[in-house]
Amino acid sequence: MERIWAFEASAITAVLVDFLDPALAGQPDIRERGVRLEIRPMTVGSLNTIYSSPTVSLKPAVVRIDLLESAPHKADRMHLHPDMVDGYPDDRTYDETMAENPMVWLRSYLTQLHQWVGQADGDAMADASEAITAEAASLLEDARQPWPEVVHDERGLVAG
Repeated sequence: MERIWAFEASAITAVLVDFLDPALAGQPDIRERGVRLEIRPMTVGSLNTIYSSPTVSLKPAVVRIDLLESAPHKADRMHLHPDMVDGYPDDRTYDETMAENPMVWLRSYLTQLHQWVGQADGDAMADASEAITAEAASLLEDARQPWPEVVHDERGLVAG
C-alpha cells in the first residue's frame, strides 16, 4: 500500500519496497528492502460542478529518498536522489547522518523542500513532517521484520 500526502501542487508518497538492485548484479546482498519516499508534482482538475470530485494526477518524482537496507537494521543503503529527470533518479547521494538516525534526518529534510515545491507546499510539508516521519518509521519497522522469502519479477521487484 502506498501512502500519499497531497498538498496544493505537490505530494509526498511513501511505500515499502523490496527489490534486487540491478546495479549490484553478481555481488552478494543485492536485495534491498525499506521505505521509498518521493516528492512529486501534482495537478488537481475540476469537472466544474460542486457535485463532482476533482481529479488528482501525480507526476513523476523530482526527489527520492530511499531508506533501504541490505539486511534488517543495517542502514547501509540509505540515500537520496536530490535531482530526478522525468522520474529517473540521478546517482545516489549518501549522507552518513541519514543512516545514523533516519527519522531525525527525514524530519529535518522535509522542512527544507521549498526549492522543489515552492513556498506554500514547502511550508505545508514542514508542518506535516511529524506525521510523514511517523508513517515512514512505521513502514521501516515493518520492512525490518524478519525478511520473508519472496519471488522477484523480471524488473527485480517483489512479484505479486
